[in-house]
Amino acid sequence: MKSLFEDNGMGAPMPKLLVRYGELGLKSASVRRRFEMMLVQDIRRKHMLAKVPCVISSTRGRLFVDSDDWRRSMELLSRTFGVVSFSPVVEASSDLEVLKKATLEFAAPLIAADSTFAIRTRRTGTHEYTSQTLAEKLGEVVLDAHKDKGLRVALDEPDIEIFVEVREKTAYLFSTALPGPGGMPKATQGRILSVAEDDRGAASSWLMMKRGCNVIVVAADPRLVGPLRNWDPDLRTFGPESDLFALARSHDCSGIALSWGLEELSGKQPLKGDLPVFYPLIGMTKDEVGALRERIGR
Repeated sequence: MKSLFEDNGMGAPMPKLLVRYGELGLKSASVRRRFEMMLVQDIRRKHMLAKVPCVISSTRGRLFVDSDDWRRSMELLSRTFGVVSFSPVVEASSDLEVLKKATLEFAAPLIAADSTFAIRTRRTGTHEYTSQTLAEKLGEVVLDAHKDKGLRVALDEPDIEIFVEVREKTAYLFSTALPGPGGMPKATQGRILSVAEDDRGAASSWLMMKRGCNVIVVAADPRLVGPLRNWDPDLRTFGPESDLFALARSHDCSGIALSWGLEELSGKQPLKGDLPVFYPLIGMTKDEVGALRERIGR
């Protein structure tokens, strides 16, 4: 069994990162494979630009990232569209006895005096146990080992949660799941020209990026583009243009995105041309847009 932090020869911790994706897992098998490949390409591209060597592997519904700088990898994953969440994990055999020992070792540094805990299990494949049985067995060994600390089981709102995800012959143990932006992987939904005249335009562009569009930004102020590059290092930009439709057609865009809300849409002449026009912020309040803008700039 690997410990939580593998040593790279210089004392640096090197955990494997388990990556979860969402919407693309609902697609047909062929589409899912293609979208997953595009997600892998985006993760690999971000690591290459950050000069962080990595190895990416996959199993159904999950990706795994091993890199030379796991902390930097987590930063990159937190800004990769299509990633729902990710966790630093410990690997162990799915054999029950081996898994019991692995869980004890994993739990030991997490247990505090008079605390409560729960084991959350998930299983894919054929095994000698069910998910519920596995949770009970692993919970028993952890509880027995720490009775002297006053440890108790609490399935609702425990102090400590230990997650065990079993996939065929391998189990993955983790205690936290960090959020990604979700959405669809980059470039899975075509190319869009997005107009960013102000902060609302940056938020509108980000939402189109989240939907999987390969976005080209027309920005009135270059400073609006900077935070968006953290999400797409290859982002293409142009200055203000008088003929948005001509610019969009020249770059094979399938539509144009504007930052208009309901008030603007009802008070302005609609943009007319031979391409669809999208309004990602329609229905969002000023506070919601502000919160979104803050998230983009983190």
